[in-house]
Amino acid sequence: MPSGLMIIGLVLILLGWLVQLYYSAVRKILALSLKFVMIYVVGCILLVIDGLQTGNTLIWILNLVIAVIALVAGFFAKKARK
Repeated sequence: MPSGLMIIGLVLILLGWLVQLYYSAVRKILALSLKFVMIYVVGCILLVIDGLQTGNTLIWILNLVIAVIALVAGFFAKKARK
């Protein structure tokens, strides 16, 4: 049975993608949204915490790697906007 942190993390990731879709499709801004990156990273961190609590090592390591990659992508997206 999924835990509360897993559900919240996945919902945040979904909301992050909806924000990115809004910026891309509606506002026609194709650059990576920093709001998307932050919401996505928070969702991944919640999944890392859930993986640690459930003892699922592979899941928390993969989610941590994904969160770091998203932060790096957000850093370069912010750097490109200046």
